Parts: sequence; C-alpha cells; structure tokens
Amino acid sequence: MRLAPCLAVLLAGLTRLAPSAAQPSPSAPTLRWSTGETNPTRALVGLDDDDDDDDGVPDSQQSPAPPADDDRVALTLEGIPTGAVAVTVSGGLRVRDPSGALVERANLPVRRGAATVELVGVAASERPDDASVELVAGAQRWRVAVTVAAVTVLHGDNAPVYAHRDAVMISRQVTNDETLPRRAAWGERSPDLENVRAEVWDPTPGAEASVRWESSGTPASFVSDPTALRARLAEVAMARPDAAAPWRSGYVRLVGDEVDQRAPGVEAQTLRVALRDRVRVRYRRAGVAGEATTDVRVGRPGREDGPMAARMVRARVLVLRDRAQSSGGVPLVGGSEAAALDIGRRQVAIANEVYGQCGVTWGDPSGDVARVVDPPPTTMIAFGDDHGALASGGEVRLRVNGVAMPPLVTRAGWRPVDTAMAMAAMLQARGYRARVTSNPRTTYGARPSADVLVLDRAGRWTTLSPVPGSALSTDLRQGAELAVVDFSDGVDEFNNQNSTSGTLEERALIKPLIDDDVTTMEMIVINRFSRGTRIGEAFVRGDGGSIGNGFLIDRAGIAAEREAWTQSHEAGHILLDQPWHPDNMGPDRPWLLMDADASLGTVAGPKRISTEECARIRSRNGPDAPSPLMQRYDLGAASPDAPRYSAWPAQPRYPRPSASPEATGASAVTATPAVTDAPASQYGVRWGG
Repeated sequence: MRLAPCLAVLLAGLTRLAPSAAQPSPSAPTLRWSTGETNPTRALVGLDDDDDDDDGVPDSQQSPAPPADDDRVALTLEGIPTGAVAVTVSGGLRVRDPSGALVERANLPVRRGAATVELVGVAASERPDDASVELVAGAQRWRVAVTVAAVTVLHGDNAPVYAHRDAVMISRQVTNDETLPRRAAWGERSPDLENVRAEVWDPTPGAEASVRWESSGTPASFVSDPTALRARLAEVAMARPDAAAPWRSGYVRLVGDEVDQRAPGVEAQTLRVALRDRVRVRYRRAGVAGEATTDVRVGRPGREDGPMAARMVRARVLVLRDRAQSSGGVPLVGGSEAAALDIGRRQVAIANEVYGQCGVTWGDPSGDVARVVDPPPTTMIAFGDDHGALASGGEVRLRVNGVAMPPLVTRAGWRPVDTAMAMAAMLQARGYRARVTSNPRTTYGARPSADVLVLDRAGRWTTLSPVPGSALSTDLRQGAELAVVDFSDGVDEFNNQNSTSGTLEERALIKPLIDDDVTTMEMIVINRFSRGTRIGEAFVRGDGGSIGNGFLIDRAGIAAEREAWTQSHEAGHILLDQPWHPDNMGPDRPWLLMDADASLGTVAGPKRISTEECARIRSRNGPDAPSPLMQRYDLGAASPDAPRYSAWPAQPRYPRPSASPEATGASAVTATPAVTDAPASQYGVRWGG
C-alpha cells in the first residue's frame, strides 16, 4: 500500500528525530554552545595560538592547557541525570580531559545534571567543516561540524603579531594624520607600523565578513575587573581578493587617551588601550554557532629586555601645603587634602597615558603615589649664592632651633664650599647632621656656590635663624644667606643663566624634600612661579646640578595638564637626561612632548614621543643604567619551554601569502577625509623648563 505524500513526509521527519539520529529530540538533553546557541549542527572554533598566560608558549602547544586560556570553547550538556559523556574530536580540534591534557577522546563526568566540554583549536581548517565534535551520553548522540578559523592581529607591514613573542604598542603618530590609511586595500601596508589590522582565515565561501575589536584592562594595567571593556570597535568590515586568501580588515590605531580616541575623522579606527592591556579580536559567521577570537597584549612582560618590555618609573607626587599643617596649612592646589590627592593621582594617570608610547608606566594612580606634605622650614644656609665669590674673612653667626651656635670664622680666600664644609664640621660636632652640596657655577658667577642642609640627630628638619642683634655674616664679599621658602609671592624661578643651579628658593624647597634614593623621581606641586615665566621646571642630573630627578609644576601647569602635558614634559627632561628642547636645535615639531612652546588640547597637541626618545629613556634610565629611575614591571613567569618557541612558527599556520601583494582589491574601511589641525604654536605657548 502506498502512503499519501504528506504522511510520508511526516514519518520521515519523525525518523530523523529518533534518539539514534544525529540530533536529540526536543525532550532530550540540550547541547548549549558557549555563545548561547542550542543543539547546533555547525560551529566555529578559533585557532588557539595566542598566549593568555604570557609564558612564552602558544596556548595551542601547551598540554595541559593553561588555566588562563580564555579561547577555550566551553560546551554544556544540560539535563543529563548521571554518568559520563564520551567526547570524540577530529581535525584541528582537541578536547580538554579532566587532567587538563588536550586529547582526541575523553570521558567527562556529569555533575548536577550537566557536563562541561572544553574544546581547543590546535590547527586551522583547510576546508569548511573539516573538524567535528561528537558527544555521547547514554543513548543520545550529538555531532557538530566545526571549522577552525584562525584570527590574527597584523602589524602595519602585514606581519603577524605572534602573541607569545610579540606585542602591539600605542602609536606615536598624530592620531588622524596621513600615517593612518583611511581606505586600506587587502595588501596595503601602513606607514605607521604600530597600526594594526585583523586577519581571519575561514575557508568557508562568503561575500562579507567583519570583526569586533575590544580592549580590556588587567591587574597590570590597574583594572581590577578584567571583564570590563576599556574600549570597543564593533563590526569592522573585512575583505579578501578571493576565497583562497584570508579576510583582512582596515587599519586600527591604538591610542592612549580619550582625546585621541575621539580624533576627528578616524573615530571608527581608534581603540583606546593602556600598557599591558589585552586587545581582543572577535570573529563570527552568520548561521553557525560560536566565534573565533585571539588576544594580544600591549607591551611585553618586564622580564624581557626589548623595546616593548614593560617598565615602571619610580615616582612620587608631593603636593605642598602653604604652611605647616599644625599651623593651619592647606594644600596649594585643590582646596582640600582629598582634592589635592586627586590632582596628584591624576598627574600619574596622565603620565601613564603619555609614556605608554614607550612601554612605560608610572604605577597605579589609585595607589600610594601622591602625598600632601608641609613645606620645609628654613633649614638650609647658602654661601656665595649666585656669584660664588671667595671669602674676604669674617664671622657667620647662626641659631639652630633657637640655640645659638659658636661663631664660624671665615678665612680670606675660602671658596664657598670651604666655608660650607667648615660650617658642617662645626654643626656635626654639636650633634647635628649637616649635608653639603656644591652648586654649578652660574653663567655670570665666579665659582660654584655651596649649601648646607641641617637636620637634627633623628634626621628631622631644623629651623635656622640669625642670632638677634648680629648679622648673619660679616664676610662682605662671600656672604651667607638663609634659604627661605615663601609662597606668598610664588617660587623664584631660574633663568637660562642659573638653570643648572636653580634659585636659592628652589634649592630651599627641593633639597629638603627629595629623598636620598637616586632611583626615584619627585614631582613637587606649588602654587605659582614668582615671575610667571614658567609653569614647570625640571632639574636634570646629567646637567651637572646639585639637584636631580625632581621637578616643579604650578597651578597653571596643572590647569594645562591635557594641553601642555606639563607633568610628562618636565619628567621627560629627567628621563631623557637632557635639559634642552628638540626645537631649540632643529625644526619646530609642535606635536612632540618635548617641544618648548606648544600648548594645544587636541590630537595635534604636544604629547608624542619619538622612537629615538623612547630608546634614550630606556638607555639612560632603564634597569641596567647606573642610577635607574625605571624598574622592570609585570615580569610574569616564562615557561621552561619558551626558548623552543622563540622563532615559532617556522611556516604560517594557515594559507597566507609569504609577502603581501600590491595594494589591490576591496577596501575594508570606508575612506574618510583627513582632518588637519592647525600648528600648536598658533594657539598657545607652553613656557619651557
């Protein structure tokens, strides 16, 4: 007897839904993919060639799989009462067994009615659906055809970023300048090699594809929640010349701050990051379950020695009060202790954004990097200040903490440092600590001046004063002067004639405040400079001065923190170990951090650090320097197997050209007219220091 056609179709459908068929019935247990799809027949899994545990070995080559591997695909079989699930994979897939090993077959336990299956892509697919995963739970069986897609981040020259031995970096270029291609053809190279693009190998035919870029913080980039995104670029289009080639996106520029993230004309091509962030690329294909992803890090671990290895500046921010707190002193900026601390911490956050270009951080802005402190009392005496004249003979009469000291008799012909040494010896004989420093000769001075900083037995500041009714010094040629800090008229700033020594008031402020550790840098926040010719001043050890590794910044410098980037500019003098500005000896490039006269709060503002400057910073103040201001940061732990992978892979892990063809084919990002900002010097001046 022949059945009616509609009845035959119905019975055929019921047969396909029987328990022994490829997929379970609706009442059977459910297979749920990691991206939420249920009972899929086709899926994507990513080639797991990144290095999530940062140990120098690709995750796909590690067995047992690293615990930090976030590219594993977790499937869940729900509604299984008891027993175990037998899992078999084929092609470029492996399954993680209970010991963590990557195998082709595994029996996985059922707990609380469910079993979790973790898949790892270890080899890219040559054809669509050429890998599979089969799961058996009792009488139920599932089979999912899988394509192992490879997602790779490329440098600006289209070379792959192998995460176990390479990294991405923040661009040093003006964000929306011509070095960021607006319309990048498949084989086009970028003038800026720090620009990145995505490459995806998926042998499945198709006319359209896209990826999503994400950046997320890590504990090393001072973000406690690694699931929180710092920035995202959604649906970045890709193209390929033919089905035998991988997809490629247009170029993306990694930037360090919000100003650059919103750069006019390239908002769809900028991704904000910080040093040691994770940059993730996600790829999905319509009609199949799952996604393929890859991660790369911003900068390399600090245990390495290359130009991308993470380093941290050892810095302190000291916000001064107008007078001692015990006398009712208040911070010179902010109006309250809490606000002053916030200002200090913000300077660290901004410095992190700027120096990320060099793979350098200043530390956690929310940590103990900023303090509000009292100004020093009059605790220092100077001899031959400014002029450095020889002594003509006389007496120096001084009180320490209100106690008169014996007169110091000076002899004709003594240099300032001779008088200072004699004063120090007299004070030390009475139980005080006295530190003598010789200052560089001013341009107009005869010889170097000298200072004596006086502390008590416990190392605390003393207060120096003249003996009532007597002159401080009767030596009419060399003289002596007490170093007084008085914020009522601002801090007396240096000029080009005495910049290496600093003014007496600057020395009176800085010498007592900076510590004896030559491997730390102090940023000191004041109210203003007395003549208003500067908003920041740095003191560089390489300049031969008695003050080093410290700089002053005033309220105007704080106000221009994202226009002149004053804190980073002044620190740059110290880290570069050079007091001058590049435009003093070459062309004016107002977008450079170390430009002398630029102030502009746009993408063209003075915050870029050249490759050569980054190299000098590492050379002069890296961990191998004689007195390093930077230390290794976020060292991590390298695997003993890492040396085996220092040149891995010898061949591409999926079909890709050995050399990119000439720029042809469809574009990945729609062209956008470039926005050119006017020169910074047209808008303002940042007085040098």
